Amino acid sequence: MPPAENLLEEKLAELERRFTDSAQEIQELRKHLPRAAQREIEEIKDEWDGVHYKWWIYTLAGALFMFCLSYALYTKLGWVADQRALPVGNDWLLRHLPVVNTLPILSWGWFALQLYAAGAAVAYHPRRIPFLIFLLTVYMVVRTAFVFLSPIGAPSGMVDMRLHDAIFSRILGTWTFMNEFVFSGHTAIPFLFFLFFRTPGLKRLMLAGSVLMAACVLLSRNHYTVDVIAAFFTSYSVYALSEALYERLLEPLFKTTSV
Repeated sequence: MPPAENLLEEKLAELERRFTDSAQEIQELRKHLPRAAQREIEEIKDEWDGVHYKWWIYTLAGALFMFCLSYALYTKLGWVADQRALPVGNDWLLRHLPVVNTLPILSWGWFALQLYAAGAAVAYHPRRIPFLIFLLTVYMVVRTAFVFLSPIGAPSGMVDMRLHDAIFSRILGTWTFMNEFVFSGHTAIPFLFFLFFRTPGLKRLMLAGSVLMAACVLLSRNHYTVDVIAAFFTSYSVYALSEALYERLLEPLFKTTSV
């Protein structure tokens, strides 16, 4: 056989060997997929098996009741805050940033991130769900106070997601208001989930989401720079305060009435 044909035969044999190895690797991966899914299901089941249901239900009910009260406070004071005519602030960073329409990320992306975080919390941290609701309650109260006391109105040139976005335009006056800038909720809530989660993967995802939202609210002029900076510091303070109050007051209270 001529050398050229020998070389071609060798290349074909090598290619055939690679295809065979790839097919075998794919089969091995297919075997691992059900095992990985089964391990995930078993991990979730173990987490839920460890729940003290009587204590959990009492505590969750108490936390949800407080959350409803905090939401009522937010809607009332948010509506009052919207009746004010507030001046436009002067922000050095916003003057030097380009205006970019990031509304799809701030609406659909933000909601998708929060839904994923909520699902992960329910699946992998069921025993801490009452604390999560309590944490969001404290956050709601603190942010309501900031919104109500803030003396500054919307940034100049704001791409207003509450008017131009399909989601936020429908919840304006109920879940969101015109004069709520200090501090950034888009940045703060993913950061609270970052503090809440304990697994590295979820923590990295939530921290990346918080930083992304911080950049997007600045590029679309939906917040001042100080709103974004304050979101990180205030969220950390809210988490520390919530943890202390929950462990010292709420958790012992419901444990004594439910065991």
